Amino acid sequence: MSTIRDVAKLAEVSTATVSRVINSPDRVSTKTRNRVNQAMKACNYKYNALARGFVTKKSRTIGLIVPAITNPIFAESTRGVQDLANNSGYQVILGNSYYQYDKEEKLLKVFRERQVEGLVITTTNVKGKVLKNLLDDGFPFVLLYSTVRKGPISNVGVDNFLGGYRATEHLIHLNHRSIAMLAGEFHFTDRSFHRWHGYKRCLKAHRIPYRSDLILQTQYSLASGRDGVKSLLSRKNPPTAIFCSNDFLAIGAIEGARELGLRVPADLSIVGFDDIEIASFMTPSLSTIRQPAYRMGELGAEILLNQIKNNFSGAVHKILETSLVIRDSTVKAPVRKKWIYEAKTISG
Repeated sequence: MSTIRDVAKLAEVSTATVSRVINSPDRVSTKTRNRVNQAMKACNYKYNALARGFVTKKSRTIGLIVPAITNPIFAESTRGVQDLANNSGYQVILGNSYYQYDKEEKLLKVFRERQVEGLVITTTNVKGKVLKNLLDDGFPFVLLYSTVRKGPISNVGVDNFLGGYRATEHLIHLNHRSIAMLAGEFHFTDRSFHRWHGYKRCLKAHRIPYRSDLILQTQYSLASGRDGVKSLLSRKNPPTAIFCSNDFLAIGAIEGARELGLRVPADLSIVGFDDIEIASFMTPSLSTIRQPAYRMGELGAEILLNQIKNNFSGAVHKILETSLVIRDSTVKAPVRKKWIYEAKTISG
């Protein structure tokens, strides 16, 4: 196996120059850099970044944990983390927790064994022992999609309460008074829980009675949205509008309404949360709450790298703005018809 000395000898430079080409190429002239790169190729030299990390304690790598990369909102924040990290000379290792706390624990263990210098985490449990252990160890990490406003943990998120309030108020302004909420299960996402609180507070502010039978907690998936809307519409005095706590649920709900023979928005208005890219291209286009996912990821990586560079200089809390995007899936409440739906068995 070739060594750095073999490369230096072939390129007629010092081993220090080869090291600079690998770690700080901008500090080496283009001519010398090309010569060293050609020598590495000729020698079939493979740089062992992990081995270097064990020696220097600097792997130039960070870990990123998301609930599900299949959800475009997490894909967008991942892109923000990667772009900022890559531009700063860091690589990103990605892991999916699938909203399972035990998978988070395993991923964190693996990442630390891989000598990552810090972590960006979207967690299912902000009060879990995993985060406490990281704090106790003084290990750098930042939470994404978190609304913690004080304390020792750095985070970047949006005001989910306000987003839920705005989504509900939009439907109220369209004269809807029977408004359901299709929500991600509260026990694995405090984001959905806070959006529900915004929904409740808005109903109260507008003197609309809260109906617990119009709240359905479910998994974040297209199928859950499709089946969830069928369940809500089979209940006594069904809603004329539904607030879905993410766009996946909303898109599934639109399909579920179609399968029942209903028109969105003529018979049922639906509003989502996230503003994923497909929301503006589907038919009908989706009214939703936009959160700046890319910027969230970018800021999270920036805060983390500052912590790593400065050996943690204090927690940073950033709450970004959401905005209401009105499209074609919401209109004024229809004149109430006597809808009759057969009870359906909901799977999943």
